[in-house]
Amino acid sequence: QEAINSVIAQTYTDWELIIVDDGSTDATSSIIANNSNQEGRIKSFYQENGKQGKARNLGITKASGSYIAFLDADDLWLPEKLEIQLQEIKEENVDLVFSDSYIFNNDNVFDRSRKMNTLNQIFRGEEALKHFLDGNRIPTLTVLVKKERIKFVNGFTEKKEIPLAEDYHLWLKMLISGFVFYGSGKILASYRVHGESSTSQDKLANKQLPEVFFDLLQNNSEAKPILLSAIKKVFRKQYNGRIYTKSDFYFVINENCRYLDKRFYAPFYKIINYFLGTKITKKFLNHLLNA
Repeated sequence: QEAINSVIAQTYTDWELIIVDDGSTDATSSIIANNSNQEGRIKSFYQENGKQGKARNLGITKASGSYIAFLDADDLWLPEKLEIQLQEIKEENVDLVFSDSYIFNNDNVFDRSRKMNTLNQIFRGEEALKHFLDGNRIPTLTVLVKKERIKFVNGFTEKKEIPLAEDYHLWLKMLISGFVFYGSGKILASYRVHGESSTSQDKLANKQLPEVFFDLLQNNSEAKPILLSAIKKVFRKQYNGRIYTKSDFYFVINENCRYLDKRFYAPFYKIINYFLGTKITKKFLNHLLNA
């Protein structure tokens, strides 16, 4: 309800709110019904649980406007969010704008002590792609983007291997396609962190990064060197920050070799892992395969 209220409170009033109920089992349906009955600009659609990418794509197909903004069920927009960003996307002549956001815990809605600290600049071309491959720079709840640009890159991925990084996957697709982003230092939203779930969600999203880059690699040969470098960097970072059992590391070896299209090396590294252990194998992988 707080998320819906933050849309209704926008100073820019020519909006439509498309709510996608992704197979919820809580009070979502009754909240939607109550608001739809009172506000004609609110429309809702139901789907069996299909995760974020499928839900966002459904919302986009139902939207009639030229611009799309995103808001998950427990996050909030500040009142001038749409008004400011519509002006920015036109004045900067870009395809997507995003902003900074407050971060608050659970019900502490008015906490202003933390923010995401996004960069205030234009992002375009190969340098922007390299910059974004080092990490997702965009809080999805702060985005305003031209709908036709999303359609041009075929929307969000719905692949089951990338359920928590579908937004990052889309931003990278758009940058590879030559679209231009503008990041603003203005704080226009508030992102809710749930103590019991946020950390595990972030870890799962990070585990999906090699799959994100590998998927992009299949359809963007012109960006192959940059994407391969990003995959290698992710594995080097994961190896340095995690401890694996010998049996678990066989799976990691397979994935590392598959993502780099070096499957024929997998048996060699598995033999090293068997006889010399995981610590030594990681060094071999980083200095030879992921160099």
